Amino acid sequence: MLSKKAMKKDSTLAKLTPDATLSQITAEHQYAGELLTSIGLNPSAHKNQTLRSVCQQRQWSEVEVLKWLKKQHRSGYRSSTEENRKETNFGNNVDQWCEYLLDDFHAVNLELMEEIKEGLPRVHKIHGNQYVWLKNMQWHFDRFDEALVMYYEFEEKRFFPLAETLQNARGELLDGTIRKLQRCLKIADKDQSRLHTLMKNLTQNSNGFENPDGACSTLCILNQNFKSLFNALDKQFKIEQEALFPAVKTMIRAKQ
Repeated sequence: MLSKKAMKKDSTLAKLTPDATLSQITAEHQYAGELLTSIGLNPSAHKNQTLRSVCQQRQWSEVEVLKWLKKQHRSGYRSSTEENRKETNFGNNVDQWCEYLLDDFHAVNLELMEEIKEGLPRVHKIHGNQYVWLKNMQWHFDRFDEALVMYYEFEEKRFFPLAETLQNARGELLDGTIRKLQRCLKIADKDQSRLHTLMKNLTQNSNGFENPDGACSTLCILNQNFKSLFNALDKQFKIEQEALFPAVKTMIRAKQ
């Protein structure tokens, strides 16, 4: 639950308009500077200028940029440095690992996917004839989108519920349950490998998510959303490979 101080700060940020200076915006959100830098805007070089003025110089949409900043704030954006320092260790508690992955990765990543789905057609409409690589980007994204949705559905409806039965199971597990769990682990490995390949292909066919000179705000935000999504997926898969999957295997051995 937000403290009164945090709620007041959140309310202040929500009321900011494009006529706020960059120094005002960064003062209201501790990560605003990092976010603006991530889409190619240097706040320290324009701190006394309004967002509207800076965006007009770049022919960007100041409304879109501010809306994106506010959305990142509401979503609980954390800097990459803070994420790397964050220590999460539930040991062999499969229930807690599954809950953590659902809350901190599934929900956030699916929201990022929706933002990308909304932004990609708009970018193609603006820059489709300018950047050849955009023409193939939608096809690669559609393949990736389908695979990720299937993977998350597999985890949410099949793997995680089955894995969570380990925590409360009394005595030995049924052979059928053990076989299903072992099968789930194999499927997860295979699906992650496929997703890694699709992510690599999408990156290669998207200019490496780098912003070309003269890119509009929509393209810059789209590229940053892709980077955030792929970084989060890499972290999720690492957690599953190094923590969740070994915990499931340990619990299986303990119940046999």
